Amino acid sequence: MDLGLTPELLRSGLLLYVLLVVTLCLRAYAQAWMAYRLGDHTAAESGRLTLNPLPHMDLIGSVILPLICIFYLQPRMTSISFFLAWAKPVPVNPANFKNPNRDFLFTQLANPAMSLTLALFAAITGGLLYQVDQRSAEVFVSLIFINASLIVIDCLPIPPLPGAMVLRQFGVISEETFWQIARWSGLVLIVAFQIPIVRGLLGMLIQILAYPFMIVFQLIAR
Repeated sequence: MDLGLTPELLRSGLLLYVLLVVTLCLRAYAQAWMAYRLGDHTAAESGRLTLNPLPHMDLIGSVILPLICIFYLQPRMTSISFFLAWAKPVPVNPANFKNPNRDFLFTQLANPAMSLTLALFAAITGGLLYQVDQRSAEVFVSLIFINASLIVIDCLPIPPLPGAMVLRQFGVISEETFWQIARWSGLVLIVAFQIPIVRGLLGMLIQILAYPFMIVFQLIAR
């Protein structure tokens, strides 16, 4: 069966996937580190305070769905379509925090904070590299859009994504409802992303988030 995958598309898709896994690992590590600093050692005791990607990877969210999205959408290193991906939820026990609601929120914000840091790093490094090797600099453009996409995903109020975890912590969603929805949300989301208006809206949000980092990239690359 011909999937339309040329060697170049296969290379760029696999590179995109490696960047995504590294990013998911760093985001999960940042969340575990933040929880540890705020007094909850649950993640550390579960082996999640590590840069090893294996403990952080979720079969559906870190392997199956990202690979389907990447290769189904035919990736280009300079034009990344929206994808769905997540790491295993980092175990957090709010009872261990001095201020449970505030510190739980800070812990969840560690994910987008790491993505913002990585996007800024990519903009600066990619801009500097562009003057030497334009093709290699495209990798950092991809890293910017990966992290912009993950921040958009973070904000979706759908279990088991961070936006829904915050709602669960503040009592908007019950624990039972959270996990009932989480069982099917991956499939529902990937179907929803095929609806043009949904994909267009998400793509617009990603472009808005990526825009300031691309400006930094372009200013340095001149």
